[in-house]
Amino acid sequence: MSAGCTAAMRGGVLHLTLDTRGSSVNVFTPAVALELERELRDGLARGARAVVLESAKPGSFINGVGLLLAASSNTESAAMERTRTLHRCYEALAAAPVPTIAAIAGNCYGCGLELALTCDYRIARDSYDTHFYMPELRDYAFIPLFGGTQRLPLLLGLRRGMEVLLGERIEARRARRMGLVDRLVPQPSIDGAVRSFLAGLRARDWPKRPPGRAPRNLPPSIEDLPGPERALAREGLRLARLPFKPGYRLERALREELDSFWRSVGTPEARRAMSFFFVRQTAKAHAIGSVAYERPSRLSVSVAPSNRPLRELRQILSRRRLPGIELGPRGTLAFADAKVSGAFTCTLGGGTGGDCSAFLPFPRETVPAIEIVPSSDEMPWKRGADLFQVLEQAGFAPVVTRSRHGFVSERLISAFLDAAGSAPARRALLEFGFRLPAPLARKLRAGGRGNRLGDRVAAALAAECVRALDEGALVHPAQADLLAHVLFGFPVVRGGLLRHAAGGRSAVARDAARILGRLA
Repeated sequence: MSAGCTAAMRGGVLHLTLDTRGSSVNVFTPAVALELERELRDGLARGARAVVLESAKPGSFINGVGLLLAASSNTESAAMERTRTLHRCYEALAAAPVPTIAAIAGNCYGCGLELALTCDYRIARDSYDTHFYMPELRDYAFIPLFGGTQRLPLLLGLRRGMEVLLGERIEARRARRMGLVDRLVPQPSIDGAVRSFLAGLRARDWPKRPPGRAPRNLPPSIEDLPGPERALAREGLRLARLPFKPGYRLERALREELDSFWRSVGTPEARRAMSFFFVRQTAKAHAIGSVAYERPSRLSVSVAPSNRPLRELRQILSRRRLPGIELGPRGTLAFADAKVSGAFTCTLGGGTGGDCSAFLPFPRETVPAIEIVPSSDEMPWKRGADLFQVLEQAGFAPVVTRSRHGFVSERLISAFLDAAGSAPARRALLEFGFRLPAPLARKLRAGGRGNRLGDRVAAALAAECVRALDEGALVHPAQADLLAHVLFGFPVVRGGLLRHAAGGRSAVARDAARILGRLA
């Protein structure tokens, strides 16, 4: 039984199809890498004239590498062996003597983007669920380990390459404009475009991509990043500059990248940041009863643009071109105005009356937080799974709460502003590590130094979360940690909000420890 890579030869072209067994998304595990390397070797031996790398998972090209590759092994030697297995696969695909094409329809994250970069050409579907993201530096606090620090600057130049490495989410159309992909396909299926592209290669006698080097230009400012991210970003920039030095050799630079990965992955900051992945998963499980990305096959959505949040929501859903989601006057998911200012309701399944209310505090953010409060007492809210998944697919960060008096998000925003007060706060909170949404940052005075204010604000947020948990408005500490992160950019390198508060000396430390103790 395949672990997740099968092969088929059609018309002299080797098609390698990724389909991780037992997962709703593709995860590039060592077992999958071994299969891909073997199928690639066998296909080339049988005379393949080109190779197409594609996915059988709706909405997922590759989502990750079985996240914590190193942390998942009991010993460092076992972790290094797993890493070597994956590296051999990347090297084999990069060294293929025939043209290689990545056909990308769905999320292309981290090691998935690095694998696509080893291919000569990239074809992508024009939809929001096809976007490109390197989470390593921003979300997990370690250096990428499969060539991203080298191949991105070589392809895009230093500035754009670093923007991707620093965690910008790149949707498909921007990826085409910046040269990350070679062709954009508007159709739901990209098979026809792949066949057309292969015909063009055949007519030119199957050329590989000629070597090229993007211009060396100025990188983005590291000083504009949150304080805890800067040291690692500087190391990423050092590596990204290597391709522009005289006598550059990719093989040597890849070894430097790998050395930097091993130095960074074992730090306390990286361990805390990587653990936040499980905070997200836990919060989702308590929201809808599952962490799987069960993509709705086809849904109709209607949005009555009767207030500003609904107009913002409609604009986002319309602009982001979601496969299988039809936006019209009537829908299986119907959004409408609510009595509460700034909120709206959603009715599921074409019924009457609102099945939930929702609050969208910062709609212009790249990944807007959206709080959802079900009308029923169902826990977890399995009935809302389709709504949750549509919002995730559209690029929102949904959090389900049980608040019966306003929204937890509103309470947290009020606590944040009260704690920041009238002191110069914007720079101080950036130094602490907060990544604030623009509307909130504008309400703060410029300037400020040190982490004392950051700790005070964090303690105020933790105190409000403790109250929400005691009242039942939140049902699990992971929801509090996730809200603090998606609303205010609470830094993942400090771990979850409540754990950070419990380890401090503020008045809320004992209460935060009590809440966390319920899990013990």
